[in-house]
Amino acid sequence: MKNQRVADWMSTPAIVIAPTTTLAEAQRLMEQRRIRRLPVVENGKLIGIITRGDLRAAQPADTTLSYYEWRALLDRVTVVECMTRHVVTITPDASALDAARLMLTYKIGGLPVVDDEGRVIGIITESDLFRLQIALTTGGEARDAERPTLICHHCGAVLRGRSLETISRDDQCWRCHYHLHRCDNCRYFDSIACMLDRPERHTAIPGRDCPCFVYLVTQEQGAER
Repeated sequence: MKNQRVADWMSTPAIVIAPTTTLAEAQRLMEQRRIRRLPVVENGKLIGIITRGDLRAAQPADTTLSYYEWRALLDRVTVVECMTRHVVTITPDASALDAARLMLTYKIGGLPVVDDEGRVIGIITESDLFRLQIALTTGGEARDAERPTLICHHCGAVLRGRSLETISRDDQCWRCHYHLHRCDNCRYFDSIACMLDRPERHTAIPGRDCPCFVYLVTQEQGAER
């Protein structure tokens, strides 16, 4: 495990939220994405993290509140009031063994992965380490249908997303910083590709034949076409 890097097993792009996000919005996002923690980012920098445990802890001791009163309370409180501010993080080039040691030491189930500039570029969890251990033991990676393995066509980075829906047109490859792409018509991903020097139209997708699939290009590139 010590020879395996965090970058090769983390989920990326990371699903993050702003400090002004309400607890209700954070809870809905966790439920929709089937995740247990959300890094809180402000001006591109990590300032905290909120987990399902934090949401449970935010519930008032007054059990006389009805479900609707409790939901109304969640809609008024923002994550900045309940998040953990001193976040344990790890770098993408650290070993998976280091990640496991940190999780064990601090008794946490996941670590935001940050680059040298402090950007959150991914997250690695206990499930990722379990998957790694299975791969090392059996000689093959444990597959998860909701967690596709995607490759950046520009730099070759392996990107593991929690689902295709989590990747939007504003997401970037954490390694080379170029935007990812998806079809504007059918919203289907043909793996992941960065847009540098690739303004051409994509060939038909086998079985999909979407005529509207095009690479996203910068305004400068679009003006040259």
